[in-house]
Amino acid sequence: MDVLTEVLRDARTRTAIHGRLELSAPWGLRATGASRMSFYAITRGAAVLGVKDHTLHCAAGDLVFVREGLAHTLKDHARSRAANIADVYAQRSGRCGGIVRYGGGGALTTIIAGAVTFDTTTLDPLLQYLPEVLYVAGDDRGLAQWLESTLQLMAFEMHIEEPGYELVASRLADVLFVHALRSHVRNNPCQLGWMQAIGDAQVGVAFQRMHERPEEPWTVETLARAASMSRSAFAARFKELLGIAPLAYLTRWRMHRATELLATSSKTIADIACTVGYETESAFTKVFKRHVGETPGAYRRRLRAAELASPLGRGKEHVTAT
Repeated sequence: MDVLTEVLRDARTRTAIHGRLELSAPWGLRATGASRMSFYAITRGAAVLGVKDHTLHCAAGDLVFVREGLAHTLKDHARSRAANIADVYAQRSGRCGGIVRYGGGGALTTIIAGAVTFDTTTLDPLLQYLPEVLYVAGDDRGLAQWLESTLQLMAFEMHIEEPGYELVASRLADVLFVHALRSHVRNNPCQLGWMQAIGDAQVGVAFQRMHERPEEPWTVETLARAASMSRSAFAARFKELLGIAPLAYLTRWRMHRATELLATSSKTIADIACTVGYETESAFTKVFKRHVGETPGAYRRRLRAAELASPLGRGKEHVTAT
């Protein structure tokens, strides 16, 4: 399993489709800092995205993801007034998906809107390095051949609202997110971070081994050998890419894997400790508490209590990897 697939699986991403927005000029939407990553796929017309003091002009075929917690606006024109997006969605009476119409009756813009939630964010290695706005142009050389048809299929599913339409649209959104990540790496070759470590010709090999086998007693020396580098060169390059030493990153990855296993498996804490590379439960518990802020047992009990308190859980959201 490649590193990106593994991390997305452990993050347990959930994609929710809010709807197909049929917007007629003049129109404007305002989103407060949501707890989930928002995404917008423009299938017809154009839109101006405003985040902080920056604006981004989006055309038909473009795709954009906005980090959680960031207030932003979408408008047909920078001077248009913006309504609260939650009020616009309210016409669907809380139902996900489907067509939502809004605006002044002028030129039409169609946008597929939704959100991506990551269940495990505390130690997630991917989320730390995502940009505030992940933008993919419709004419991106790596995506243009199929991006437009995928967006049109999503729009069609929102239009017909036949049984299973939310699931189909959500699965397509999952694919778009992965390709958006690929596009970001390809178009930002000088940007350092987690995604660049994956693609590094030498460090990437050790990075893959570390992710595949966290239970191994890795040292900087053995990781450097996997990367066919000297110990000092490997340590320096790893820290240059990720801003953290190799073994410190390994510990964070082990703790991230442990949170996933505590949430989704019935393994004992001792078994989980062994799975992520610790010889004793007490040693694992000490490190886990230092990174997560509570013991593994307390973490698992809290998650299970939350699930019991919310029996419907994820009813209308698609869990992509559990």
